[in-house]
Amino acid sequence: MLLHSVALSSIAFAFVLTAPRGAPAADPPPATEPPRGVVTLRAALAAALVSSPSLETYSWEIRAREAHALQAGLLPNPELGIAAENVGGSGDRQAFEQTETTIWLSQRIPILGEPGKQRDVAEHERDLAEWDYQAARLHVLAETTRAFVATLATQERLALTNEIERIGRDAVRSVAERIEQGAASPVERARLEVALSSARLERTRVEHELAASRHALASSWGEARPTFTSVEGNLDELLPPPPLAELESSMAGTPELARWSSELDRRKATLALERARGVPNPTLRVGGRRFEDNGDTALVFEVSLPLPIFDRNQGTVLAAQRDIGKAKAEKVSAELTSRTELARRYEDLLSAYQQAKLLHEEVLPDAAAAYESARSGYRQGRLLQLDVLDAHRTWFELRTREVDVLAAYHLARADVDEMSGRLLAGLPAAEDVR
Repeated sequence: MLLHSVALSSIAFAFVLTAPRGAPAADPPPATEPPRGVVTLRAALAAALVSSPSLETYSWEIRAREAHALQAGLLPNPELGIAAENVGGSGDRQAFEQTETTIWLSQRIPILGEPGKQRDVAEHERDLAEWDYQAARLHVLAETTRAFVATLATQERLALTNEIERIGRDAVRSVAERIEQGAASPVERARLEVALSSARLERTRVEHELAASRHALASSWGEARPTFTSVEGNLDELLPPPPLAELESSMAGTPELARWSSELDRRKATLALERARGVPNPTLRVGGRRFEDNGDTALVFEVSLPLPIFDRNQGTVLAAQRDIGKAKAEKVSAELTSRTELARRYEDLLSAYQQAKLLHEEVLPDAAAAYESARSGYRQGRLLQLDVLDAHRTWFELRTREVDVLAAYHLARADVDEMSGRLLAGLPAAEDVR
C-alpha cells in the first residue's frame, strides 16, 4: 500500500469541485460496523468518511440551510381585519343603529421581488455550507491518514524495541554462560543488564504510545475504543515530491479557496436584496362595508405606500457594497496564506524525503556493516559482547530515526496533499455516491 499517495485517488467517496446549486444535501452517515482485524489505510479512510461524527453535523447544517432558503422565498402573509365604526355614540348613533362594519384583507406587494432575492441569499449560504462540508471531508481524510501513519510508525518502533530487548536478553544469557566458564567478567554482565533494563523501559513507553495512537485512529470513525488488532502498511515506499508549482496550480480547486466564488455571489445577492428593501412596497387592502342604518353594503379599496424620505436603507446598502470589497480582499489574503503555508509544508516534505533517502542509502548500510563487523570481532574473541550490543544499539537508534523520518515524510505528504487538493483527484462527484 502506498502511504505517500494516501491511497485516496481510488477511494469511491466524493468531493465536489463546484458548489452544486440545487443538488441534494449529503445524507447523514449511515451506521456501519467499525473496522476489525488488520486495518489498511483504505479501510480506515472508508470508515472515517462513512462514520465520522464531525461530518454528520455538516450534513444536518446543509439541510438546515435548505430549510432557511425555503422559508426565505415565501411571500408575506395577508392580513385579515375587521372594524366597527359609529358604535355606542349619542343621538342617532346610539348602540349599533348607525354602525358601519368593514371587513378587509390586506397584502403587502414586494414589487422588486424581495422574497426571491432573500431566497437567492439563502441558497448561496447553503452553497457555502456545502463547501464547508467538502472541506471537512477533506480534513477527515487527512486527519485519518495522519492517525494511521502515527499508528503504523509506532507499531514499527515497538517491533524495534522488542528486537533490541530480545538481543539484550540473549547477550545477558551468553555472558552468564561465559562467566561460568571464566571467560567473561561479572562487570560485563552488569553493564548488559543495565542496557536490558533500559530497553524494557523503552518498550513500555512505546506500548503506551501505541495504545494512544490506536485510540486516536479509532476516533476517526467515531469509535470510543479500538476494536481492530493492528494496521498494515509500508512506510518505506517513497516518491519524490512533485514540483511546488504543480501543487500551487491545483490549489484553486480546493474547498478552502473555491468557496470564495460562492461567498462573493452571496454578498452580491445580499447587496441586491438590500437595494430592493430600500424601495417601499405598497400594501393593498380590499374589503366590504355594511351600513346598519339601511342594510346597504359597499366595497372598500385602499393602497398605502411608505414614503422613503429619511430611511431608504442607504446605510445597509453601503455596508453590503463594502462587504463585497472586503470579500475580494479576503479572497486574495486567503490565497496568499494558503500558498505560504503550502510552501512551508512542502519544505518539510522535501526535508523528510531527503533525510529518508540518506538514511536508507548511506547511513543505515554503514551502521549495519559496523554491526556485522562487531559480531565478527566477537566471534574471533577480539571484542566483548557489550561492544556487539553497542553496535546493535547504534543500528537500532538509526533505524528508529529512519522510522521517525519516514513517518514525518508521510505526514508532510498528507499535509501537502490536503492543502493542494490532490486528495480529490479521480474521485466521483458527491451526488454519485450519496
